[in-house]
Amino acid sequence: MEKVLIIGGGAGGIILANSLDLDQYDVTVVDKEAEHYYQPWYLYVAFKGSKRKISRPISKLLKPGIRFVKDTVKEIDLDNRKVYGSYEVTYSYDHIIVATGTSPDPNVIPGLNNVYNQVGDFHSNLENSRKLWNSLRNFNGGNIAFGMASPVCKCPPSPIEGVLLLEEYLSKKGLKSKTRITYFTPYPRAYPAEPMNRIVEPIMRERGIEVIPFFDLDMVDTENKKLKSIEGDELNYDLPIIIPPCKGTKIKFRQDVKDEDGFIKADKYTMRIKGYDDAYAVGDVNNLPTSKTGVTAHLEAKVVANLIQGVYDKFTGRINCPFDMGHGKATFVIGDYENPVVEYPPSRTKHFMKMTMARIYWLTLKGYMDPLFDFYFEYTNPKKLNEKYNKSNPPKASSQPQ
Repeated sequence: MEKVLIIGGGAGGIILANSLDLDQYDVTVVDKEAEHYYQPWYLYVAFKGSKRKISRPISKLLKPGIRFVKDTVKEIDLDNRKVYGSYEVTYSYDHIIVATGTSPDPNVIPGLNNVYNQVGDFHSNLENSRKLWNSLRNFNGGNIAFGMASPVCKCPPSPIEGVLLLEEYLSKKGLKSKTRITYFTPYPRAYPAEPMNRIVEPIMRERGIEVIPFFDLDMVDTENKKLKSIEGDELNYDLPIIIPPCKGTKIKFRQDVKDEDGFIKADKYTMRIKGYDDAYAVGDVNNLPTSKTGVTAHLEAKVVANLIQGVYDKFTGRINCPFDMGHGKATFVIGDYENPVVEYPPSRTKHFMKMTMARIYWLTLKGYMDPLFDFYFEYTNPKKLNEKYNKSNPPKASSQPQ
């Protein structure tokens, strides 16, 4: 049997493991944590105080016959097919998949670590999401500065989701008239992809959220409660809600396969690590020109599983990000390498679909929902949807994050 070693027990790693023929492959998944978290729900912990259980043991999410090892991988030698874990444990393989996701790095920006530790955020972990909810509960009005500390962010819709759910929370608590919400972004507009921005910005204006584009966060002056940009602009705050920069893997490679931010350089169609036929990078950890989302990791994992098993396949760059717009409405950010993001209007039906996806997530990891998703992805083909919704102002495909 050929050995398949998967580093990372996130959505991409679990889906890939469960998609392999266990009669043909000896599959091992290694992760430093024993629990898998449904990370999209951090949003609802932070802005709605949700107490839903959102974790399950990785070992229980893998099909019988797949080995799970709780270990911290320190180093990978791709030339010699060796992986070094803690306690001098060494793993060998015939195929390796790195699917370790991203991790927040607030230390990159002076002062941000204080905000990260005191206020919390909704991108890093469950504890920080709960911390942010407690920060909101103690807020009684003032200036809220809400934004991105870096252009690289997992789940591009999530910053806007957060600020729109924040506005909903303040409205329901009667604090809207006592609060100024300012959304800052390093991009030239609220949402990076213009077709979706044509939907997003009018909603933000309607809800009284001020957008400050081209704001590249340089430092947080916690003493004077100011955010300072590289461009020299300043933004006052009483409550800062800042998404920290995200970085790639901290695993050391003996080969030059990572970019300066730790993301692994991989082929955008096959996810093969550059220079290697037996090594892949799946999900948020790679440097593909597409969104870092769970759906993207899902689709990449399916392609890699096929390639390992000798079936021709390629990743199209497809994204399908659920996008909660607050007050019971949602949409999806849909596009691929060849087709721009669809100008897809929000509705209550789409919000129901987003909530349903959260409910069936655990079944999705095991592949039980594959027929339903195959139908859905074909029904929401980006080319067809662009022809329907983007007729009046057809945009060109963009290299910006979607």
